[in-house]
Amino acid sequence: MPLFRINGHLHYFAHVPKCAGTSVESYLKDRFGQLGFVDMQYMQKPEPQRWTRSSPQHADWQSVTRLVPPDWIRSSFGVVRHPVSRLRSDYEYQRLYERTVPEGMDINDWFRDWVDGREETPFRYDNHLRPASELIPEHATVFRLEDGLQPIVAYLDELAGNQDGPRDLAHQNKSQGGDNYAAGQTPLSDETLDLIARVYARDFERFGYACKDTIGDGPARPLPSPKKPLLKRLFRRG
Repeated sequence: MPLFRINGHLHYFAHVPKCAGTSVESYLKDRFGQLGFVDMQYMQKPEPQRWTRSSPQHADWQSVTRLVPPDWIRSSFGVVRHPVSRLRSDYEYQRLYERTVPEGMDINDWFRDWVDGREETPFRYDNHLRPASELIPEHATVFRLEDGLQPIVAYLDELAGNQDGPRDLAHQNKSQGGDNYAAGQTPLSDETLDLIARVYARDFERFGYACKDTIGDGPARPLPSPKKPLLKRLFRRG
């Protein structure tokens, strides 16, 4: 829930994990000064010493509104990404950097494992897999990562009423590729794509994406009927 100030007014950046959020935060800090509710050392603290269930910058919007009255916030924006690309990026991140993925567990089993436990542990992986629609306010301005980050600069120019500060917003933490990255490109099974269509149904609808594998040209999955509830346990072990 990064908060920044322009001309004495509070504005909100909804940081969706694996959607260039760190790059946007760096730009906001360079242009407008210190951000509120950002803790880059959160994951370095032992879990019992963390004051929240997720890092402040990854808070869901419902939690934000319990801490900050929404009418204090002048405007809000967020960056989204195709849910499958975001899922693949986070699998790579969790496997190579956070080391939370068991040895030999592919992306299909990893995602199913998260879904199986998400009701009991909704903040698992620091909200990295949480649907973007739960993080971004309904009234927010939304940018898609696939369109690049430069449009955000013009948006902030309009908010600030000037063109001061950096003119370039670079994506700092792009995946580097290579042999290690290739593991994250495992094809998604039909069962996984159907599950993705259910879990991220609101994201697909709200942000204008089709549910398909971003590797290759797999057919798009139809979105589930909004009347059909997501089952608590779609996959069971054993």
